[in-house]
Amino acid sequence: MQMKKIIFKSSFLYFFIFLLCSKIYSYDRGLIVSEIKNRIESNQDIADSIKIFYTDNLYEPYWQNNKIKINDLLNTLSNSHKQGIPTKRYGIQNIINLNSSKKETDIAKLDIMLTEKFLLHAKDLTIGVINPLKLSSFIEIKREDTLEGDFLNNLKDKINIKEYFDSLRPKNSDYLKLMIELANLKVLKNTNANQTIVPNDITLEVGVAHPNVIPLRKRLLELNILENLSISETFDDELLKSVLLFQENSGLVSDGVIGKKTYQALNLSTETKLIQIMVNLERLRWLNFDFGTQYILINQANYEAKYVNKNNTIWKSKVVIGLPDYQTAEFFDEMTHIIVNPTWHVPKSIAVDEYLPKIQEDPEFLINNEMLLYVRGTKKTIDPNLIDMSVFTVDNFPFEIKQNPGNLNALGQVKFMFPNKHSIYMHDTPMKSLFSKDLRAFSHGCVRLARPFEFANALLSGDETIDNSKFYSALNSSEETRFNLDNRIPVYMSYRTVLFDDFGIINYRPDIYGRDALVYLSLFSYGLDQDV
Repeated sequence: MQMKKIIFKSSFLYFFIFLLCSKIYSYDRGLIVSEIKNRIESNQDIADSIKIFYTDNLYEPYWQNNKIKINDLLNTLSNSHKQGIPTKRYGIQNIINLNSSKKETDIAKLDIMLTEKFLLHAKDLTIGVINPLKLSSFIEIKREDTLEGDFLNNLKDKINIKEYFDSLRPKNSDYLKLMIELANLKVLKNTNANQTIVPNDITLEVGVAHPNVIPLRKRLLELNILENLSISETFDDELLKSVLLFQENSGLVSDGVIGKKTYQALNLSTETKLIQIMVNLERLRWLNFDFGTQYILINQANYEAKYVNKNNTIWKSKVVIGLPDYQTAEFFDEMTHIIVNPTWHVPKSIAVDEYLPKIQEDPEFLINNEMLLYVRGTKKTIDPNLIDMSVFTVDNFPFEIKQNPGNLNALGQVKFMFPNKHSIYMHDTPMKSLFSKDLRAFSHGCVRLARPFEFANALLSGDETIDNSKFYSALNSSEETRFNLDNRIPVYMSYRTVLFDDFGIINYRPDIYGRDALVYLSLFSYGLDQDV
């Protein structure tokens, strides 16, 4: 009996101490709720979706009793740099400081802050950090609308924070590959590994014996293109195989000759590659949506277009894009029809800037190029030989120029239309030699195709190898003919400077329009640190 009394007294003492400690370290939940309510109602900077999140929950704190979720969120935000996302934008140190506080006001502030950062990271992964519309008039990528309420509704469920964020990031397999490459490059940079620079003072090719062949071999070995290092200064057939592979991976003409463009690709620095990787991770976040069962994708930086139907690429082609002064824009639209034997309505800028001086110099220019002169806004043709063309300037040229269908037509024999405000379309071209160039930026903005007839077959017959009889009949008629597509096909004009080939080999492309720099500077303004 005495032992029972002692046990009872001891149990009562421990219970009393527990209550006392609980009282000392417990929080006034009512004060926290009141503080959250006050902040939600008085702070205009808090997003409406977050206000709804808390008002629907009667201003109850969400994170206070979810310490595991707080840690998961902090870990995720702290590691966002692994995806090329500026970690600094999440104010992690502020979260850590508040998380260690015992004040009800700080707990309320922390709860709202955690919800804001959860929502911000969810949006960053889903649509990207940057609004592309603010970068350039040539980038008109309207990010998919995201329902902030959906993110927060999912937060109410018993989700695993890390798994949830993993589900939001782009499904494109290149995204994970870019993350791996980013990690590898950071290791390479932090180990201070010296990159071999190949001197570019001489053109190297098979048979040439020169000391520069040694650094060429070393560089190809560093890039895992060459298997074994030789001390031979002679450019031999074994070295040629590696050079050809490197040129192919770099989007260059595989001729085995080490010239200016090949030297630039060989000497691309680790820092530049890091920037390109982070920029292209952001671009994939812009494209984080379902492209549909069939679509047309143009990668301007890779000078390539492809038509995908039910996950199969049924047509692919080299392309020519706009000069740096006449950039091909990035945007999304839908292809609606094909025009065979098109008449070219020469844009005013080309007519006055390029053709007017030629007409003034050569009275036969229009006739020799099968072009007609029209009074602007009418269908009335004018004989240029009856007019003194020397009196006209860029400011007072009153005519329109049209080029008849034919072999000389700048659009070739067929064009593919996806009407847009940029007046860009895809078309054939009589200038076939341009497709053998390394860098193919020669047009005024439209996309010229190396394989236009096969494209027409793919669109009209479902197979590029099946000649569409109606198309070829129209082609042979020499008359302008329109073919409407059965279904509108999404067209995605993109700009990817880092990509992977069919074997998973990473390929870097030159930033011909300087858009990588624009994206990087914007990410940098958000606190991006490539050394993390």
